[in-house]
Amino acid sequence: MEIGSLAEWVEGLGELLAVSVALFLPYYQQRQENKKKNQRAKQVIISTAGTLLDQTEIQKSPNFVELQQFVSIYAVLSTNSKTINIIELGDNILDTIADNNVLNHDQKQIVKQNINDLKKLKI
Repeated sequence: MEIGSLAEWVEGLGELLAVSVALFLPYYQQRQENKKKNQRAKQVIISTAGTLLDQTEIQKSPNFVELQQFVSIYAVLSTNSKTINIIELGDNILDTIADNNVLNHDQKQIVKQNINDLKKLKI
């Protein structure tokens, strides 16, 4: 049995690498894109919820409307478990605020805890 020349081995290795890249590059790119989308979703929910903590007239606030719309749209578009976890925490924040215009101390603590949970969530 002949093992072939070095050139044939290098050519075979090059083909193997090309096939590997062709197979796994789309998966890697999709994963990176999902990671960026999840990071943006976390940032939007954290910043918007943070601004609502000390506001009066929360129900009339554009930030509250933005948070409601963002969570509802993202809930429909969520495709992976990490996105669903992010949206569930955002929904918990909205449930805590509910129909209140001003948050009491306990509600603020719950919202802050949800924000901290979002910050700790690995993407």
